Amino acid sequence: MKIVSVSQMRNLDYRSINEAGIPPKELMKRAGLGAGERILEYVSGINPQHVKRFVILAGKGNNGGDAHVIAKYLSEKSSCEVIIYSVCYIGELKGAAKFHAEHLPDNVQVHVKDKIKQKHFLRGDIIIDGLLGTGFKGKLKEPYYSWIKLVNSLHLPVVALDIPSGLNGDDGSIEDAAFFCDMTITMGLPKTGLIRGKGPSYCGKIKTVDIGIPQEFIDDTETEKCMITGNDAYYILKRLDMESYKNKNGSILVVGGSKMYSGAPFLTGKSALRAGAGIVTVAIPNSLQTCAPGIFALITRRIEDDGTGFFTDSSIPELKKLAEKADVIVIGPGMSDKQCCAGVFREILKLDKPKIVDADGLNLIAKDPAILTEKNGETVFTPHPGEAARLFKGFRENTDKYKRRADKAKKLSELLNGTVVYKGNRTVTLTPGRMPCINSSGGPALATAGSGDVLTGIIAANIGAGMSQYRASYLAAYLHGIAGEIADKGARGLIADDIAELIPYALKRASPFA
Repeated sequence: MKIVSVSQMRNLDYRSINEAGIPPKELMKRAGLGAGERILEYVSGINPQHVKRFVILAGKGNNGGDAHVIAKYLSEKSSCEVIIYSVCYIGELKGAAKFHAEHLPDNVQVHVKDKIKQKHFLRGDIIIDGLLGTGFKGKLKEPYYSWIKLVNSLHLPVVALDIPSGLNGDDGSIEDAAFFCDMTITMGLPKTGLIRGKGPSYCGKIKTVDIGIPQEFIDDTETEKCMITGNDAYYILKRLDMESYKNKNGSILVVGGSKMYSGAPFLTGKSALRAGAGIVTVAIPNSLQTCAPGIFALITRRIEDDGTGFFTDSSIPELKKLAEKADVIVIGPGMSDKQCCAGVFREILKLDKPKIVDADGLNLIAKDPAILTEKNGETVFTPHPGEAARLFKGFRENTDKYKRRADKAKKLSELLNGTVVYKGNRTVTLTPGRMPCINSSGGPALATAGSGDVLTGIIAANIGAGMSQYRASYLAAYLHGIAGEIADKGARGLIADDIAELIPYALKRASPFA
């Protein structure tokens, strides 16, 4: 899904109304109903004792109009009380916003306020920000500034419509204040302010609502970045062939592990299986005492290691023989970046097969970038910011020139000559010649040891299923994020083992054919 500027989105709305003949009140209705669905999905993952009322803050413009549609929807679909605090009376609204405000049901309470106070809110409220839209720029006027400062102090869940009020829709800047949101529901297409500046910190989870903009209008809109959303995942994940069998679903070889990090390759292998791979083999140094506990579907192969607990040159013949039968090779998880592993890494890079380089494979490149001259075949590289910094240092590249995550990912893809998955909040996937694809899913629950190993396994399974490395990578980032979102253990208690188990549920949420 393309990421657009505020003016581009405004133009798409204009064309939808004036060329496609979609009435403004219909566009607003679609936006509000879609946002209402996303809100109910969000609260379904919250303990019921923390959800008692929906408190909607409504402004004067179209953002406030969306809020009134949402109020009606929530009053019909939820048993919770719905309250609107509005900055103006209905008579001051215009057009579609006024129309929908006039059609609120009687059970929605509307209070027009110059000021709101802490006593107007209760524990168990879900705050919905419908104050200001994407067209806002500059400093906040009253009562907006005071409302935002108060809500931010309340420690209540906040959902923004289109963009957190106070955030610049183009560059993600904040003049004085903006809502800290747990989720932002953006209408039509994502706006650049959601991913730039302070946008990633203030927006929380990003969800999109399709409001029916004709596809030809979207195709006419030139953009520099795109975002993977649930709508994209829905169309990517096709139904499985009834004649499928294990070899057709992809054979993955994971080369990793050492006496320093024994669990990482099994996390990757388990995740590849959970993401749909037909066969997964994990190759580990022979001296490791670890095996795959309880993961009986994984094939484990112990490889000669000269008794060191690390791969050595003596490991190469067995690994190359295993690689002959694999469709995709993962190398790096838990392998360590000791010099004794460099020869193995070099030989795997030479193989003309799809490869994913993660963790210590990236660190070996950082130590000796010349090792890439022997790389053969398409390769995905999955650095987190720390590994990316080491890679830039290894290539003697000044990172001060690259302020944005997408810029860093682009430069890394050029240096590494492959697809880069630059991990973190709003993971960026980039292949040379393609636009950066920003992930819309996930959150701080994924900030746990081994989470990246899980992501690598999903990428491997997607490539094994026949996807291009670019598509396989950005889809994997999205599914990985969704697995983190649906965890019933909460953001603090999730561990990588849990994330791997949640992959099938993330797939099922994304597609009826999963």
